[in-house]
Amino acid sequence: GVLAICEGRKTGRSDTGEIDLVVRRSEDGGRTFGPLQVIAGDPPHTMGNPCPVADRDTSVIWMPITRNLGHDAESRIIDGTSEGTREVWICHSLDDGYTWSWPVQITQWTKKPTWTWYATGPGVGIQLRTGRMVIPCDFVEAGSKLHGSHVIYSDDHGESWRLGGVVGAEVNECQIVE
Repeated sequence: GVLAICEGRKTGRSDTGEIDLVVRRSEDGGRTFGPLQVIAGDPPHTMGNPCPVADRDTSVIWMPITRNLGHDAESRIIDGTSEGTREVWICHSLDDGYTWSWPVQITQWTKKPTWTWYATGPGVGIQLRTGRMVIPCDFVEAGSKLHGSHVIYSDDHGESWRLGGVVGAEVNECQIVE
């Protein structure tokens, strides 16, 4: 099947507010799509930045995402004046996207404590020829507000995720290729 995954922004176009991750599935190569399905939601908070990667060895689809309080705007998170911060979560599907696990938090392994803003993706992750799964991400450093890009990766079929290489200065959303 073909999966169309995006943010379901309930209160407007903003990155702030009640946002769920949603999917529509096509069984005919993308000509038609079935009903909208919520992958992950935490009302009234934000769960966004879906960046799926399919493990070709296990057929599991991994979905790193970010979460923050729905009332915390990006500018306040970057300034350090928000109530909360951005967290990194992950869920997965064992059945080609029909059902999804409840997301679990992986922030402590994938985000430096000095980073305020954090985003997985946009787009998709890749699986290298070695089997490593890699997700493109970006961040903002506290204080200096330096924007950078980085990756997170898994070498054990998604069982654990780690922070990988960091590049920047003044870069932002990125993609990854092998």
